[in-house]
Formats: sequence, C-alpha cells, structure tokens
Amino acid sequence: MDDINDVLTRAYREILADLPLHWIDGSCFQDVEFAKLSGLFLPGTSDAYLQAPQRIMVVGRETKTWNVISAQTPFADLDEYIHRAMIKQQRFLKKNLPDRRDKGESFFNLLRAIAKNHGSDGIAWANLFCSSWKGNSPMAWKKHFPALLAVSERLLKAQIEILKPDIIIFANGTTSAKYRRQLFPHKGEHSVCSRHVDFEGYGIAIEQLWMYYIYEKIPCYRIQHPSSSSTAARSARRYLLKEVLNRGCSGYPDMGVNRP
Repeated sequence: MDDINDVLTRAYREILADLPLHWIDGSCFQDVEFAKLSGLFLPGTSDAYLQAPQRIMVVGRETKTWNVISAQTPFADLDEYIHRAMIKQQRFLKKNLPDRRDKGESFFNLLRAIAKNHGSDGIAWANLFCSSWKGNSPMAWKKHFPALLAVSERLLKAQIEILKPDIIIFANGTTSAKYRRQLFPHKGEHSVCSRHVDFEGYGIAIEQLWMYYIYEKIPCYRIQHPSSSSTAARSARRYLLKEVLNRGCSGYPDMGVNRP
C-alpha cells in the first residue's frame, strides 16, 4: 500500500502541474499582484493518522504569512516545493498543538481542544483557500480570486478523498460561507449535502452550528470561525466539543431538517 503522503504528493503534483510558475515563485512574477501571495498550503499527515481511532478534519479559511520559499531557499522545482510545503504544515501543526491556549479565541485553540479530547494523531488541518493575499483573505483579490478558488477546490477535495476523515468541521466563518456552499452545494441538482440537522432544540442558533452529510457519508459541522468571541459562537463551540464530539455522535437525526 502506498504511503498516504506519497498519494497526497501525486495528487498535488497533478493539480498544480499546469499552474503558472508565478503563482508559486514570487521571484518570477509577471504581475506585481502575484508577489503578494503567500505560499501554497499543502497539508501532509502523520504516520499514525490512518490508525487513529477517530479522524477529524478541521477546515479553516486561509493561512496568513506562509512562506514556503525564501531568498535562502529559492524555488527549485514543483516536486521539491510540494515536499517542502507538506513538511512545513506538519511541523507547524506538531509544534503548535501541544502549546498552551492562545489568549482569547483562535483557530489553534479549537485544534488543541479537539486534540486534547481525541488525540493529535487523527487531526487533519485543511483550509478553504490554499493561499492568502497581502497577508489576508484572498477574497479581496478580485482579479484572480476565481482562479485561486478553482485550485483551492481541487486541493481540498483531493485532501478529503485521500485523508478520508470520519468528521469534518468547517470553521472558515461567515464571510467565506458562500464559497464553501459553492464548493459543496447544499441545494439543487448539484447538491452534495444531505440529512441537514440543526441544534436549536438544544439552545444553539442555526447560524452558530449546523450539521449535514457530504457525499452521503461524512458528517460535517459548520461553525463560526474559531476566532469569534461572541457569547453565541463560544457556546456553540463548547456544545460541539463537549456534547457532540465527546459523545461520539454523528448527528441528531430526530431533530429534523432546516435551512443552513
């Protein structure tokens, strides 16, 4: 059986093979706007991931500063770039998961809470967008955002297919929600979402926590971005962590179907 990181590497290579080099290597940009892109976020995984008792993928929005290449380590070729990006993600995850909680609310505080209760071996960290722009959301990059979203979609869907998470938590927030729905439609003939469940009967507003299945098999939970410090958002995160995930539940089908 192929190593899972080898399978990811081949998928990344196929997806990125036709991407113009100036999307990756800022030293050869054709347009100054491309120099403002971060490096590509290409997750790898640990050797223990597939044996973890529960595999949980948490999908954020984008990284901020994410330098895969530098003046000291310039771009050489696509294979080396992919390898370096995957190693960077795994090292960052391994280094930050055991740390103490950040002050306030943060994306990694959510990952730490999940790892504390379910173990770090089964944590898969993904992002809705594969790159940031000007150190922030690429949604502001109007000229080329559709192309970036298309690459991001292929990467994220490949990660889901290869990593085969038992549960997915979409924690990318409301500002990018329409793009999550574009990648994973929940209505119409192209819908890949089914068995929608809300938690309003438990005092959690549908805007804060919503559950559904994608591809008829993977339970997904949609929450606000973990940096949200509102009372409602924090309550929904606590409920998800303590009352849903800790009980091993994949949903509450008795609660009916509601709009997202």
